[in-house]
Amino acid sequence: LYGAALDAGLAAQLAILSGPSGERALPPDTYRRLAADLREGGARVVVDLAGDRLDAALAGGLDVLKVSDEELRADGRVAEASVPAIMRAMRELHAAGAQTVIVSRSARPLILLDDEGFLEVTPPELQVADTRGAGDSLTAGVAAAMAQGETPREAVTLGVAAGALNVIHLSTQVAQAP
Repeated sequence: LYGAALDAGLAAQLAILSGPSGERALPPDTYRRLAADLREGGARVVVDLAGDRLDAALAGGLDVLKVSDEELRADGRVAEASVPAIMRAMRELHAAGAQTVIVSRSARPLILLDDEGFLEVTPPELQVADTRGAGDSLTAGVAAAMAQGETPREAVTLGVAAGALNVIHLSTQVAQAP
């Protein structure tokens, strides 16, 4: 599995690392090794993780980290969901190895931190049918735009659009292949 993930990520020059279902599927250190090896091979690494897996991936180095404010609270990185507390946690994550940090906040504006500073992106106000999968769609949109050559700061627009499209459907499967 490790070799297949590494080969595919290196071939694509971009990989998304996210958590499997269940705590015992992969040891957290797998994420550190994979992030480090992918970046050493020239691939960009986008991560949607929390907890021990996030800590391990940070140690390997990341191009983009996407995390929700709820995950920050659950991990004990913030005591409250206030913008100042989230921004402090984002600075710490950036210093720990994430070049760009994106924190989603449900229907509230997401916050991005990179070397240029903070950016707030407000999603469109839509009639929400189901929020499941919106964060995953956000991450996928960011990665897809980056694969087309956009910077993470530019790519977040497509990510927000993908997440917004996701919440107006009653299923996490928004797009289907023809």
